Amino acid sequence: MSGMGGPAILCCGEAVLDMVPATLEGGGEGFRPVPGGAALNSAVALARQEVPAGFVGALSCDPAGQRLAAHLQAEGVTLAHATRSDRPCPLALAQPVADGTRFDLYDIGTAGALYSATDLPDPLPVSVRALVFGGISLIAPPAAEAFETLARREAEHRLIWLDLNIRPGLVRDTEGYRTRLMRMAALSDVVKVSDEDLHWLGPGALDRLRADVPLLLHSRGSQGAVAMRRVEVLALPAPRTQVADTVGAGDIFNAAFLAHLAHAGLLTKPLDLPEPALRAALAHGIATARGSR
Repeated sequence: MSGMGGPAILCCGEAVLDMVPATLEGGGEGFRPVPGGAALNSAVALARQEVPAGFVGALSCDPAGQRLAAHLQAEGVTLAHATRSDRPCPLALAQPVADGTRFDLYDIGTAGALYSATDLPDPLPVSVRALVFGGISLIAPPAAEAFETLARREAEHRLIWLDLNIRPGLVRDTEGYRTRLMRMAALSDVVKVSDEDLHWLGPGALDRLRADVPLLLHSRGSQGAVAMRRVEVLALPAPRTQVADTVGAGDIFNAAFLAHLAHAGLLTKPLDLPEPALRAALAHGIATARGSR
């Protein structure tokens, strides 16, 4: 993949500075800054698997944004298609709760929230085979409208991957968001959902997605994942591992599945995967996500 002369996959969406709980030097509890955001995580995970990856979205010029940009560049992710902004960097405060991790997002007026269609890269390099969307960047305009515009613009010629990755606590316009996700799903070649996503979307969501999407991937945590192509269903279990933290595991699953396709020469539009190739990509995605934490 290294000889392609540009990014093979563009990860489109947010870069966020996560503040995660940590023990302070000298004692006491505080927070440690960690690069985060679905697009950033996916791009870094792809680059670590030697797939040329780029980030599409806004990066603040403030110290937090510079930290994120430096992290992406150090990992080998191209920022040629990113927008630099004087607006503040989005921050997310992570707190452990009984059923996982709660994120409180501080995003009003930030570089990410105000990313718009005028910021979109045009044209994209011919090396780009796939675009990855999802995460909080799809919740509200103008950023959500910009990324939907990009997906619609590129869907005819490039593979579109959508990870719903819904964060219910951040959604204000429930119906608008749900409608946008279903529009984007109809544009996509691959959609990944979780049990939590399906619960939020409501009854019948799985059937609607199966009818609209060529390849639907249902990640089920410790139970593994299921791939669905119309009437074909392929379920694989997860390996038995001790998982300390599931934050970012979905982004790593996405990257691992895509990396397997890229290295096998199967990152095509339309996506044509024989059953053994689908099984291998799904197994690689599950194993990498489970073993990453």
